[in-house]
Order: sequence, then structure tokens, then C-alpha cells
Amino acid sequence: MTTQTLAGVDLDCLERISSRAFAQMIAMIDIANNRSTKRPGDPKVGGHPAACASCFHLLGALHLAVRQPQDFVACKPHASPVDHAYHHLMRLFRRQDGTYLTDEEGKGAMHRLRKFSVPGESDVFQSYHAKSDPDSFHFLPSGTVGIPPVNSIFLALAYRYAESHGHEVPANAHFWSLMGDSEFREGSLYEALPEASERQLGNVTWIVDYNRQSLDGTRNSNEGDGRFKDCDRIERTVLANGWKALQLRHGRYREELFERNGGEALRDVLERRLSDYEYQFLLFKEDAQLTRENLGRLDSAAGRLVGDLDDAEVQRMLADLGGHDMGLIIEALELSRTDPEVPYFIVAHTLKGYGLECAADPANHSTLPSKKEVTSILESRGLSFEQPFELFDEGTDEAAYLAQRQEQFRAGLESHLELKARNAQAAAMSIDDAGGVPEALDIDLSMFPLVHTQQMWGQLAAKLMRTGTHGLGGTPIGGAAAAEKPLEGDEARWKQAAKWMVTLSPDVGTSTQIAPTMNSRVYGPGAEEGEAPLPEFHARHPELATTEQSYAHHLRFEIVEQNVMSAMGSFGVMAEYTGLPFIPVMTVYDFFLKRALDQLYYDLYWGSEFILLGTPSGVTLSPEGAQHSWKSDIQMPNLITWEPFYGIEMDWILSDAIARQMEKRNTGRSGVLLRAVTRAVSQKDLLPTVRRQARFKPGLDGALGLKPASGGDEWGSATDESTVAPAPDETILAQLRLECLSGAYTLVDWRGYAGYEPGDNVVQILAMGSLVTEAVAAAETLLELGIYANVHVVTSPDLLLGILGDQDNYRQLTEGLGIDGHLHLTPGSSLSEAGLVGLAGRRVPIVAVCDGEAGLLDNAGSIVGTRQVTCAVRRFSKCGRPDEVYGYQSIDADAVVEAAGKVLSETALDDVRVSAEVLEQVAGRAGDHGRPHWRELWPTAGDRG
Repeated sequence: MTTQTLAGVDLDCLERISSRAFAQMIAMIDIANNRSTKRPGDPKVGGHPAACASCFHLLGALHLAVRQPQDFVACKPHASPVDHAYHHLMRLFRRQDGTYLTDEEGKGAMHRLRKFSVPGESDVFQSYHAKSDPDSFHFLPSGTVGIPPVNSIFLALAYRYAESHGHEVPANAHFWSLMGDSEFREGSLYEALPEASERQLGNVTWIVDYNRQSLDGTRNSNEGDGRFKDCDRIERTVLANGWKALQLRHGRYREELFERNGGEALRDVLERRLSDYEYQFLLFKEDAQLTRENLGRLDSAAGRLVGDLDDAEVQRMLADLGGHDMGLIIEALELSRTDPEVPYFIVAHTLKGYGLECAADPANHSTLPSKKEVTSILESRGLSFEQPFELFDEGTDEAAYLAQRQEQFRAGLESHLELKARNAQAAAMSIDDAGGVPEALDIDLSMFPLVHTQQMWGQLAAKLMRTGTHGLGGTPIGGAAAAEKPLEGDEARWKQAAKWMVTLSPDVGTSTQIAPTMNSRVYGPGAEEGEAPLPEFHARHPELATTEQSYAHHLRFEIVEQNVMSAMGSFGVMAEYTGLPFIPVMTVYDFFLKRALDQLYYDLYWGSEFILLGTPSGVTLSPEGAQHSWKSDIQMPNLITWEPFYGIEMDWILSDAIARQMEKRNTGRSGVLLRAVTRAVSQKDLLPTVRRQARFKPGLDGALGLKPASGGDEWGSATDESTVAPAPDETILAQLRLECLSGAYTLVDWRGYAGYEPGDNVVQILAMGSLVTEAVAAAETLLELGIYANVHVVTSPDLLLGILGDQDNYRQLTEGLGIDGHLHLTPGSSLSEAGLVGLAGRRVPIVAVCDGEAGLLDNAGSIVGTRQVTCAVRRFSKCGRPDEVYGYQSIDADAVVEAAGKVLSETALDDVRVSAEVLEQVAGRAGDHGRPHWRELWPTAGDRG
């Protein structure tokens, strides 16, 4: 038998390697499903040998011949055991610390597919490709379908962007994605198709494992005689979206038959006239005569050709698909990386269950081979059931070839890691040499007395873009004078971080305040030579033509939130892969985050670093569209959510997020979600409000009181707070910044004021975002009714009440804000027979108010152990002014007032037995301060008249 070769590659050798990998893949899945630790009632471990079998030649050609160390792979989830088997034979298993597994350790790891890892045993494989796998190098996590191939497109774009901006990335990297034909029905893939072609990403190749079964059946398109196949629909789709397409329909044996008399008729029958359903049926039946009859029925010439073949040849012809011909696959893959500007799509026709008894069985998706079949498969490859993961003997052609690939990949990996380290070190040094990232961008808020947080984001973005692209060209941000003026002070420090910022938006960049950052800075293929010159533009009407100049830092998209989310995630892992710490900042209507939650979760699981601006958000945007106004509680690992109220908070939060990424301090919170609104508030109210707090009165001696409107001495010996000088504004703002970045700060605080009696007339209000205005107004009303309502501004529900808050035992909630479940004694007593006095004790209740789901803030009471009522959005909204909408949703000031009365009246009284001495000490603090008592006013709101 002659040896097949292709460009110096011994195809027979590759087939033998592939055959052993096939057997070891089967053994790997069998061991996982028949593990000794399985208990009655445990869910099945899984395993999809039929799905693996259909693509093992495709992945064999990729791993053994075409893929280069710098390339990336996204593989359909069910095929991960195939990749592991090839990597095992190539000896490429590597730990996170950089050490490679020995041969024996590698064999041990192959026994641990889907095993729960325990300390000291990290060499295990997750169900699908995961970062923790020993062969995860340049493999995208694939626990979900329809997303990794999209990320591969945008990772290719991130590489192109990095090169355009003068950064070094591994040369000639290619981005491969293998997906199932059913997976290609995912809408995310269709939405991403134009991105690769329009952005001229010729280093992207998608491969569909077209085994026709599509999980539970074949598909036929409704065209003409009904024989138009799904593979042809796929080809037409990708061609229409600017890709090049290849179909690997036939193997070499079929091609030989096509050269015979009746060959073209046979080709026509197989490609057009025989439906996928009929074809699968014939494969499943394995009846040569039935095949002859059916092909002859469709075309007599084809029938005569097949009639001259013996039974074995008929069956060989029927199963001879291009997706199982190693040589043809290699040729197609190599061709797909030859066009620098056009992506390729390969439809590889395969057989689900190839090489297994369940081949072409319509129910084979989760079918597991019997012990007898597994043993037979192993023994036919020179392996045993007891030792299934043996490597090729030294001195064989297979061992020599695999050693060559091993050396190539290990050397490529080390070279890549050295480049990553150089890039990361250079970026870190530039930050250090500049003196670190400043604490704030220091936008002059005196120029914005009435501003909303989305507008504040626009100002911050413009400053970051201006400093980050200073001196590079493009339309000046802030005018020509600003472009010519050298950066000094903190602006010079900011440049080293700001130059890494990349903004992204799904077609709403101009309406989310970032038009200046887009003006002449949209990244993409430049204008063709000879095109008409562009007119003069300015920030209000930005120039949106694309350019690959180094000053272009914005990625524009259509209304495809999923694509933008995936692009953001891909740019956000560039530090992990290349050492280049890009800071992708995506703006999106907050309501539409729901369209890309799957992609967001993937980004977080992937460990991406990003800033996501959800703006505008909540029912506060109801004037723009009531059906856009539902804000969800999104709690995911590695995500921190912020919702600022004042403009300065936006500055602090954004600056801190950038600093944490650049200084590698964002573990567990690398994904940053910042929610903003388009409702402006007065910025000058912040300092006058907090200056009244007792904690900011360093010269205070005794209790504070408010100056009564009548001018009388309402508080007796209390000191009028307006007569006590507060701490310097710089000191106050520094403290507020620390608290803001810890998750919440206190805006209205009556602690230290005369008449303040926790357990009697005190309620804590947690307010977030734009509804802080309602909370403050409610606090003023409640004060007139004798209730002291402290207003705490929640800047991050995650830090205060969520996953991140749990990590430090909710310290900011209990210690920073002073919200707890302590029992406070109230007036009133009774004497027991034992001489003990019985007192009533009450905890301080909580009212929360948020523009969104109650889940954003409704667990504070359960954390500290006290009663809580949450005012939140609980029904579909309407258009209207914010005050009208807030009233409709019962989240306005009146609703907060009513909630405070309700929660005070419903807070349980606990009986506490204390000695008479304690009672005297408590009673000495009691007193009537002349205000009406809240118990007289609730629960009937109408009694207030």
C-alpha cells in the first residue's frame, strides 16, 4: 500500500495517530461514566462519543498539521475529549505554574475527565474546555454554544487593533472555531457573521461539523423540489455576509467514482437530489442493495454506476465524506488562512458516530459504547482496557512526528509567554514611572451645576480620550489649543492608563454622551483610495468614517448588544493573553443588557477585564420609552455593579476601576458595571448636606440641634449645628470617597442630634441612584413628624450587600454605615416579682428605595436581623416626568415616608428584663422634645390631614 503524502506530511502516519486518539477519546469518556465513586441517584456524567467521532478527523488535521502555537481555537463543547486525546499524544499537558506533566501524570489526567478537583490534584478536565484544563493554552472556554466562535472574531480584531496601535502581538495568529451544525442555528453566530467580513478579518476560520443530525433530526429547506439542503443554505448565508465558503462534501474515493461513466449523475444525486434525511437513513440501514435501489430511482445513470460496485464498495462510497479525509481537510484549512482580508467558512460533511456501532443512529447523541465495544476499539489500536492511554513507542514514525509537534508547540508557548511578560512589564513600568493612576479625573463640576451621571460619563470619557490620544493626531478634543498644549501634572499621569482605553457602543454612542470620543476616532478599515474627501466635522456631528490610525480608539457597532458584549470581553482578556492591558468601555442602554446576559456571563467566566456603562437605566428613563425601563438585579461572580448619584461619584468610581485594572487589584471584580441616568441633579447640595453631620464637626461638644424656623430654642441645651464649623471640604470629600468606593456613604445623618432615639424614632434609609432625591425629601418630611431618617447612598449593592460584601462579612453595612440589628430599649417599664424591670426593646428598621428590582437592595434587613421594607419597581412603567413615574411606581418621597411609618409600626417589640439601676440610667436620657409622636400618625396615612 502506497504512503499518502501532502506537502511533506505523511497522511498515513497522521491517520494512525488520529486512530489512537480516537480510541483514547472513547476510553476517556467511558472511564468518566463508569467511575467507581458514582453513587445511586447521581446525575449522569455525560459524554458524547458520537459527537466527538464526527469531528476527530477535523481536529486531527488542525492539531497535527495546520494549527500553529500562536493560533487560538474555539471548539464545540462536546468535542473536548478529542482535543484532550490529541494533546495527550503530543505531550502538551501543562500546569498553571508552567511545569509540564510527566508521561505518567498525563495518563493519570486522562482518567479524570469531569472529576471534582481537590487541593493538590489540579490535573483534571472539566466537562468542556475550561481555563483550568491542563491543555487550555489558547483554547477559548466552551461551556456554552454560540458564543466562543464570536469571541474568536473579536479576539482577532483585538490583535489587529493592537498591531495598528504599535503594540507587539504574536505574528500571523489565526483564529479557528469548530461548531456543530445545530450550534450554527444560534442567533449569536448569525449576528456576528458580518463583523468578520466588514472588519476584513482574514485570520478567522469557522468550521461546521455538518453531520446532518442536528441533535434530533435532519433539516431541509423549503425550496423547489424540497431537496435544497441545509449545508447549501449555510453556504449561501455566509457568502451573502461576505465570507468565502468551502464545502468538504466528498472524500477521494467518491471523487474517483465521479470520474467514471455516470459519475456526474452520482455527484448530482448525492449533492442535490438525495435529501439529508434519506441519506442518513441509508447510512443507518447499512444495506447496499437498498442504497442501489434508491440512487437508481433518483437517476438511472447513477444507479448503473453504483450497480457495478460490490457491497463493500457501495458502503465505502456512501460513507466517504470530505470531513473524514485528512488530506482534503488539511488542504482546506491551509487555504482558509491565505486571504488576509476575507474570513473563511468550511462546511465539513461528517458522519455522527463515525467508527462506532451507533453511527448515523438518530438517537446516538448521548449513546455510550458498551464495554465490549470499548475493549474492541482499544485492542484494534494496540491498546488495552487496563492501559488505554499508552503513548507511541520511541523509534516509531508516529512518535517522531509527535515529538516534532511537541517541540514546536512548547517552544511557541515559551516565546509567547516571554512576549506577554515583556508587554506587561512595559505597561506596568509606564504606570509606575508616571506616579501611578490618580485618584480622580477632577472634572470641574462648577461648570456643571446641574448634571446627570450619563453626562458626567461623557465628560470623563472625553478627558480620558483626549489624554490617551494626545499628540497622535485626529480631530482635537477640546479644540486645537488643548491638542497643542503639553500634558502636565495629573493629566500626564493619566495618559499612561488612558492610552489603553477602547470605547464600544451598539449604535448609540452619540446619544450616550461619547460623541467627542468617536469624532475621527472610529477604528476600522480605512477609506479606499480615490474616495471623495470627507467634510469638516465637529464633536456635535462627529466624523464616523473608520480609520486604522493610532488615534482611533472607538469600535462602532450596529444594534447588536451581543456582539458588543463579546467584543468587550475579547479586548478585556488581552492582558491575560498578550500582556497588553486594554480597558474596553462599553456603553449600552441598561435595559438591553438582558439581550447579552449570556455573553456577559461568558466574559466574566473568561476572566475578562472591562467597564460596562449601562445608561440610561431604570424607570428614570421612562420619558424616552416606558418599555425600556426594567432594571435587573445582576449578581454574577467576578462582577461589581455601581450606581452613582452625584457626578463626583462617577469620577471616583471610574478612576478607581481603571486604577485597579492597571495595578492588578481587581481580583474577583474585574467586570465593572456602572449604571447611569439622564436625570440631572444639583451638584452643590452634596457638601452642605454632609457638613451638617456630627462626625464632620471636629469642635463639637455635646448634642447638635437644628435651628428652628420660628427662631426659638427648640432643642434646649443642644448646639445649633450651623454654629459649629465643619471640617475642611477636602477632608470631608476624602472620607466620602473612601466610603463611596466601599459601597455606600451616609448623606443625611442624625446621629449626635438631640432627640435621636434608636429603637423609638429612628429609621435607616438605603437609597440608590437617582432616587436619592426622593430619600432626602422623605427624610425632611419625616423629621417634621418626629422621625429621624438617616439616608445612606448605596453606590455598589455588590460591595454593600452582595457577593463582594459577603467576603468581608458586610463590614461597610454594619461598621461603615452603622446599620445593625442591635436591640434598643424604649420608654415604658413594669416591675416583676423578682424585682427586675421589664423594658420594651426595638431594633432600628430599614427602608430601601431603588429604581429597579427589589432584589437590588432588599436583603439588608436579613443580613443584620431587622425589619425592612423596600420601595422598588414592581410593574410595567409609563411615559412621564420622573416625579409622575416615581409616584406611579410607589418609589417617590411620599412612598418612602409611608414605608418608614409602616416599618416602624411593624417592628416587633421584644421584652427585656433589666435591673432598676439600668432602668434609671436609661430613663435619665428620656425627654419630650415637643414634636408629635410617630405612633399617633401611623398606620393610617390619612390621619396626618
